[in-house]
Amino acid sequence: MESLPGTADSAIEPAAVSSTVPRSLGKVRAGHRTLIANVFLGGMVVSGFLMAAGAAAKHYGPTLHIHHGLPAELRGPLHGLGLSMSGDVFAALFIVLGVCYLGVLLFADSVGFRVGIGAIVALHAIFLLAPPLLSSDIFNYVGYGRLDAIHGLNPYVHPLSAAPTDPSYIYVGWPLNTTAYGPLFTLGTLPLGWVSFTTGIWLLKVSAALASLACVALVWLCAARLGRPAMPAALFFGLNPVLLAYAVGGGHNDLLMLVAALGGIYMLLAGRESGMAAIVVAVAVKSSSVVLLPFALLGSRRPLKAIIWGVAAAAIIGAATLIAFGTHFSSLLHVLQHDARLETPNDIPGVINDVLGLGIATHTLGRIGMLVLLPTVALLLVRVYRGGDWLENAGWATCAVLVTTTWFLPWYLIWFLPLAALAVRPYQRYTALALTALAIGLQLPLIFGK
Repeated sequence: MESLPGTADSAIEPAAVSSTVPRSLGKVRAGHRTLIANVFLGGMVVSGFLMAAGAAAKHYGPTLHIHHGLPAELRGPLHGLGLSMSGDVFAALFIVLGVCYLGVLLFADSVGFRVGIGAIVALHAIFLLAPPLLSSDIFNYVGYGRLDAIHGLNPYVHPLSAAPTDPSYIYVGWPLNTTAYGPLFTLGTLPLGWVSFTTGIWLLKVSAALASLACVALVWLCAARLGRPAMPAALFFGLNPVLLAYAVGGGHNDLLMLVAALGGIYMLLAGRESGMAAIVVAVAVKSSSVVLLPFALLGSRRPLKAIIWGVAAAAIIGAATLIAFGTHFSSLLHVLQHDARLETPNDIPGVINDVLGLGIATHTLGRIGMLVLLPTVALLLVRVYRGGDWLENAGWATCAVLVTTTWFLPWYLIWFLPLAALAVRPYQRYTALALTALAIGLQLPLIFGK
């Protein structure tokens, strides 16, 4: 990888956004390019549909990493097709989905507006109708909301095991932990106590799918404002297999965080410092977006006004949090610190540790990661202070978070995807594609044979 890009690259032509295409493919005739792109888009729709329908027909397997069968109402309308498949077939279709995604990107500049947006919407609808895929987090979301609204227990004080009779309990993945989610998201889940458990699950899935489509729209708008090709950027983000199968299919709240962050980025690009408030909202949904704050501040045209907007948003959110949860909210910091000491099968430090046979303990890997991350972010901030592009450097900072943490789950990749889609030069997109392949590849052993 070459040196990190700064504003010195601003003279690069907008067409560089789609410069992931090899030169030899540029010789393909325009009509043929469009046909090939449409074939790959069709391949994504077909393989995505088969994945969703196959998971819906199973009681468990690719659907969850827990062995409690899902009732028909949670498996969704596609279960009626009876298209049951093994985990091997599901994993193979996941690979096909990824290969077709790469094919679409190679010919992204030949995709028409209606066809491209239609494919994005269709795939979002397909994975919306799928049962909760490849994660049990959505059950945690509903469980914590019901814990407070129905059982009268503070989710920042009590774990999900405090209400073992709740219908969500047999599906949750972290029964002994208090919530690790931001106060704004937790507040937003309280109304789920007013509806049935099943309705709550589908409401969250709908919210995630709509948030993802809103992110696609915001990526398009940001690209247009930056003077870069909007369709390739929208396809890069909106068709990513990890986004579709994990984030939309799993109904992850990272999408709610991301739509607030991208809304803030768009406002800042438009010269409105109120965008800082939107980024603070994103942090209050999930803390992962906190890395964007210093870059957005340095990149704003009127930093003092941006600070005022950010502080005002934080004050309002803080007051609402204290009213709803009291000072017990501070337990979130302990949960996050605990998670940071854990390891997943997907983390980059762990993969390097295993491949090289270093035998370094997880907690030591975490410390090494922090020793790499902090000076990297500091260096990137210095680049912005000296006139570098704040959004480009924020993208590299987000990437640095992903590659240094020992707690990396596949859907975390979506924090980086829109920033890579908007980058001037293609290196962030190459990195995002490599991380996509790694995330899927390391997860396949968990899917095969189910």
